[in-house]
Amino acid sequence: MSIKESVERTVSQAAINKAIDELKKDPEHNLSGFVDRVEGIADKLPLQPMFKDQLRGVKELVNSDRPGKQLLVNLLRDTDAQVLKTLVGAFVIDASWFGVRTQRAVTQEEGFNVPWFMLIDPTERCNYKCTGCWAGSYQQAKEMSFETFERVLTEAGALGIHFVVVSGGEPTCYPHLTDIFQKHKDTAFMFYTNGSLFSEKFVEELRACGNAVPCFSVEGFKEKTDARRGEGAWDRVMQAMDRCRAAGLLYGYSVCETSANLDEVTSDAFVDHMIDKGAKIGWYFQYVPVGREPDTSLMLTAQQRLQSYERIHAIRAGKALFPADFWNDGPYTGGCIAGARRYFHVTADGNIEPCAFIHLSQGNINDMSLKEALQLPFLSEIQKFQPYSDNLLRPCLLIDHPDYFRKIAAMPGVKGTDGTVENMSGEVGEHLDRLSQEWEEVSRPVFERDFPEAAKKAREMKQRKEQNIASHGGDMRSFYRDPAVEK
Repeated sequence: MSIKESVERTVSQAAINKAIDELKKDPEHNLSGFVDRVEGIADKLPLQPMFKDQLRGVKELVNSDRPGKQLLVNLLRDTDAQVLKTLVGAFVIDASWFGVRTQRAVTQEEGFNVPWFMLIDPTERCNYKCTGCWAGSYQQAKEMSFETFERVLTEAGALGIHFVVVSGGEPTCYPHLTDIFQKHKDTAFMFYTNGSLFSEKFVEELRACGNAVPCFSVEGFKEKTDARRGEGAWDRVMQAMDRCRAAGLLYGYSVCETSANLDEVTSDAFVDHMIDKGAKIGWYFQYVPVGREPDTSLMLTAQQRLQSYERIHAIRAGKALFPADFWNDGPYTGGCIAGARRYFHVTADGNIEPCAFIHLSQGNINDMSLKEALQLPFLSEIQKFQPYSDNLLRPCLLIDHPDYFRKIAAMPGVKGTDGTVENMSGEVGEHLDRLSQEWEEVSRPVFERDFPEAAKKAREMKQRKEQNIASHGGDMRSFYRDPAVEK
């Protein structure tokens, strides 16, 4: 960071700290003025249009009586002031301001796309053995050295990546987790956890770091959570949430929707319970037949996926909680974000994958720098195809477009990191082929009805992108270096 940028960051952080101190005094009445000031600053920053659109959405929200406003009030009221200052500084200043500016500069200069964030597994060790875990087929006992983890994060920061999601395995089994958080205070972290190791000491370490948001994995209420995760798992999560609340941490929950638990995890009773426990974020993932003993019967049917879509939108509109739907939110993200378009995945043994659920790799971080990893041909090939369809409710490379998955898997040097590739030629692949077509028939009229402007834009952008790539002879480096081309 240059001296000028360092001064800019210091001044910006001081302004954020002052604003948070003011907001904490009376969140409900001071929110509107604060958002106005942030919007004025954001208009002068080189932020992606998506972020500015989101900010306008926040402004509309705080000037309304919708439950989302109460969510923001609760977040300000419940979260420790220093934690808020650290998180906002890392997420807004470093990840969204300086980070995006650096990412754009690198992309245009070097000719490869730098994503906004990354997912990394420091360990595949876990003290649970959950049925159907997406990481369940990786070699167990694999663990990333502190030196490698530190190197990757340092290289990520140099490229402008200051938002990192940590998974596994169970991240809290990694002995250096809070050391990493503390050393990289300019990075905002979120990590998925089973919550079983949240001792008072560990929670205090998280509070001292201030830049990490835990999301607790549950399967529904006690019966369903314990059935998949083991007896006592639910009680341990509830205790972990209580400790995080007492420490003033920001946290959320994560669920894997299956054909067996969909009704429960999207019910008012369950969501209200999570809100009562202090959760501010809810991550909803659909079961994907990868990992340990894939079971296609656990996948949502097309009608159940529609039910999930409708329920999560209802929760978003009616509850003081922000639920994110990893697949059905494709209209808000412009389709698939994987393949280093917006994020990518690094496993504990260093394999570079397009996504947590796309277990394909063409290189290993132990053999190359992160900068080299982001230039792997299979990543740029995925980006070339994105969005795979002009129906943005079908964003996923695997469950929505298994034909594209097979094409990427067949590229030279690409290998499967679990049994997914082999499964695609059997019953699993046949099931995905059928289900993807069923979902196309169900989802297209919904997409056209609920997102008419996005549907029109998606068709136009897909066509323009194909034309622009063709005009550059299919050369993605030339495509990314062209400042006149919309990426």
